[in-house]
Amino acid sequence: MAEPTQASAPRTDSSALPMLPLPQFLGLSDAQRRGTVCVWCSQPLTAETARDLGERPAPGGTRMWPRGCSPCVRAAARRVFRLHSQHCACCIQNAEDCPDRYALRDLALEGRCRQGQL
Repeated sequence: MAEPTQASAPRTDSSALPMLPLPQFLGLSDAQRRGTVCVWCSQPLTAETARDLGERPAPGGTRMWPRGCSPCVRAAARRVFRLHSQHCACCIQNAEDCPDRYALRDLALEGRCRQGQL
C-alpha cells in the first residue's frame, strides 16, 4: 500500500478557516478571488491541493470564493494562533477551554507530525 502524499493526507474539517484573514481585496487578481490560484502566493490550485476558505464578502456587495494552498493556510493559521492565544479572554483564563485555539492549532499542524510546537 502506498504512503499518502501531501495532497491526499487527511484534512481536518476546520472551523478555523473563516478566522484566517485574507490579503486586501484590491490587491487580489480575478484568479485569486475565484479561487483558481492561492489567495496568498498565487500558486495554481487543483481540487486535491486547494483549501476552500469559504465564501467571503467583497466590496460593492459582491462575494468571492478564495482558496489557499496547504502551506499558506498552515502559515496563516500559525500567525492567527499566536495572536489569538495572546489576546483571547478564554485562552488567557484557561487555554484548555477554548475551542478556537484547538481549531487553529489543528489547522496549523495539519498534515504534519504533531510535535506539540507551532
